[in-house]
Amino acid sequence: MTARDLDGVQVTALRVGDGAAELLSALGARGAVASSVQVATVTDRSDAEVRAEIGDLARFAWVAVTSTNAARRLALWASEWPEGLKVGAVGPTTAQAVASVGLRVASIAPDGTASSLAEQLSVGPVLFLAASSARDDLPRSLAERGIDVVTVVAYDVVARELDDDDARVLARSDALVAMSPIALDALGALAGATRDALIRVPLVAIGPTTAQHARDLGWHVSGVAQDRAVGSVCDAVVVAVSG
Repeated sequence: MTARDLDGVQVTALRVGDGAAELLSALGARGAVASSVQVATVTDRSDAEVRAEIGDLARFAWVAVTSTNAARRLALWASEWPEGLKVGAVGPTTAQAVASVGLRVASIAPDGTASSLAEQLSVGPVLFLAASSARDDLPRSLAERGIDVVTVVAYDVVARELDDDDARVLARSDALVAMSPIALDALGALAGATRDALIRVPLVAIGPTTAQHARDLGWHVSGVAQDRAVGSVCDAVVVAVSG
C-alpha cells in the first residue's frame, strides 16, 4: 500500500452524531474523496439523571463502556473516581475516550465486541453505561455467568430518516463505511430501488458486530475494520474497493 492508496475513491461514512471528523481526515490523507451522512443524532441524558440512576458508584467492581459517547460521560466522576473501580472498554478507540477524561482502562475487549468484553469481567456488580439503543449482548453474557449487571442509559440515539440528498451522496460513492449497526438500519429504510442500487456498493463495517448485523439484513460486507482506529478503517476500505 502507498500513502495515496485511495486516490480519487469516493467514500461515504454513515455516522451517528458528529463522530466522523477524524476518519474523514484520515481517508482524505490517503487520497479519498471523503464525505459523511448522518444516520442518527445523539442526545445526552442529564448529569443529574445519570447520577441518580447510578447512585453510589463505589458499589460496582467494573464499569463497562462500548462506545465513545458512553466513555466521555465518565467525566462526571473523573475527579472522584472510587479506588479499586475498574473500567472495561470495547476497543482501543473507546479506551482512548476513557483516557481522555483522565481514567485508566483495565481491560479492552480482545475482538472488539461487547460479548468478548463481558468475558474479561470476572466479578460484579458491573455497571453498563450505555445508549438507549444499546444491544443486550454484554448484560446477557454477564447474566449467563451469574454476574450482576446494572444498565444505565447515559444518552439517546435517535434515528434520522435519510432524504433524497442523502441518497444521492450515497449513490455516487465507491464505498460506504457503516460506523455502527444503526447505519445499516438507515440504509434498509430507504425505498426499494435506491436500496437495490446501494446494495451493490462495497460496504465496510466497523467491528464484527456491525458486520454481522449487515449480513443479517442482506448486505454484502466487502471489508471489516476490527476496531475504530482510523488506520484500520482506511485499510478495510482499500480491501473493499480492490476486491
